[in-house]
Amino acid sequence: MDPTSILAPSLGLAEARTAYGRGTAVWSAPGLLHVDEDWWIALSRAPYVDYNLALIHGEHGADAVPQVLDEVKNAHVPAVIMLAGAGLRAASALADAGWVCTGALPFMGKERGPLHDDLDVRLLEQRDLTQARALTSSAFGVAEAVGAIVYAEDALERECTRFWGLFEEDVLRCCSVSQYVDGRYSVGWALATAPERQRAGYGRRLMRASAARRMADGIPVSLLMATEEGRHLYEQEGYTTLEYWQIWSRARWVLP
Repeated sequence: MDPTSILAPSLGLAEARTAYGRGTAVWSAPGLLHVDEDWWIALSRAPYVDYNLALIHGEHGADAVPQVLDEVKNAHVPAVIMLAGAGLRAASALADAGWVCTGALPFMGKERGPLHDDLDVRLLEQRDLTQARALTSSAFGVAEAVGAIVYAEDALERECTRFWGLFEEDVLRCCSVSQYVDGRYSVGWALATAPERQRAGYGRRLMRASAARRMADGIPVSLLMATEEGRHLYEQEGYTTLEYWQIWSRARWVLP
């Protein structure tokens, strides 16, 4: 089966790539999200490479390399530039600029799927954000400031943003973020489970419950970019790898 068959025939991969870029609105800084037909860039201004991203993917995307590099330079942040589709032709320009390819990660999608709601899953409230930030920090082994990039207070009021949490007796065990785009796509970020609760099914429960709520909201397709470690879980939950995105960065930002 063609993995892109989960996408509407009139949209396809190009639209899904663009939707993923628009989904960075949950964490990108004001004025630092630019989405074009052939490329996009989203910068958080934070010094964390995972939250300063660009994707070059269209026929004319390679022409945008100088602009993308300038935006990263002017923001004074470490970043990742991803290449897909026709945008792979930009690889030589990135190499000439001193960037290195560190591998590739799967861009995945799922349409509809089994619905399993869960009474222990609810939307996060302002009082829950401290827990969500701390849990994200411990789950990924990063500074708590990284959790604050995603779980920002002002995002709670956005109509298209959902902060999900799975609780046991008011203790947050697992959390994630969904950003709804164009009334069709949900872009997922930062699925995190407390280290002492990992491999106990919490992430699976949260994914299934958020999928049920997504469908209730009328959003048929979920998109995400997975790590190779997480890909197996997503495949078990019905996600399909649509394509791989080549990952480029500066060696000093991503290599030990």
